[in-house]
Amino acid sequence: MSREIVVRNYCSDDLEDVKEILFEFPSPTGRAWSEKLVEEMMSDVLKEQPDGVFVAEIGGKVVGFAIVVYRSWFNIVYLDYIQVKTEWINKGIGHKLIEKCINWTKEKGARIIYTETGKNNERAIRFYKKHGFQITGYITDYYQEGSDAVILVSKLKGRLDPAKETGF
Repeated sequence: MSREIVVRNYCSDDLEDVKEILFEFPSPTGRAWSEKLVEEMMSDVLKEQPDGVFVAEIGGKVVGFAIVVYRSWFNIVYLDYIQVKTEWINKGIGHKLIEKCINWTKEKGARIIYTETGKNNERAIRFYKKHGFQITGYITDYYQEGSDAVILVSKLKGRLDPAKETGF
């Protein structure tokens, strides 16, 4: 079996694998993921940004996924999700996924890519910082009461389409 990490666009056949990945982790809101909740989330994001959902595969098996959404009004990208199966954490999957998301952001000509994570999620914060993100703020009680979020932003240099600047 090949150990090469392949990142590609999501297709509907990947839904069960995405569910499996999400079911390994509790939702930051404190709610448990359900089949219906994942299906609704994926349906909503695919309607809004069908080209912004990616999966990472090894040997034909989906081991991670990412969701990014371009906000044309502000010329920014929101990294909504990046998740890797627990057995594949620290094996380069997340790196390949975020690399794909950042390149996608540059292709859109966006100024920044941003995300949020739990204030206590030190592993995620280190991961984002390693990939050029900086903490720019906090939102108290973001996920639920007593569960704060940190906002992480990466200002992109070398955007592929500077003509998309908004001029603000």
